[in-house]
Amino acid sequence: MTFFADYEFYKSVSGSLGEEEFQKIVAKVSAYIDRITFGRASEHADDERVKRCCCELCDTLSEVESGGLRKQSESVGSWSVTYANSENTSEMSFARAACRVWLPAEWLYRGVDRE
Repeated sequence: MTFFADYEFYKSVSGSLGEEEFQKIVAKVSAYIDRITFGRASEHADDERVKRCCCELCDTLSEVESGGLRKQSESVGSWSVTYANSENTSEMSFARAACRVWLPAEWLYRGVDRE
């Protein structure tokens, strides 16, 4: 199986997960990307768009698996963090949004390829 991003790339664009947690999640995310692109992403594994999509999905999946709480606000003085439950959002809506932003539409196309 192809992992679409390595930890070094992840740290350069996001970096909110530790290496151990990233390694656990990147396999699931890579399999998901491969499935929704019908293997087309594997043909372009070095493409930065695939790598960035993978990183964004790793962060999203980590949030969902930790209870679906998203940071709503954060203060610096006397440090305060507020988390909100993401009731109206789901794992799939985040995944679809990330994939639509980063991946070319023809990779997500489910119809017949006319060449």
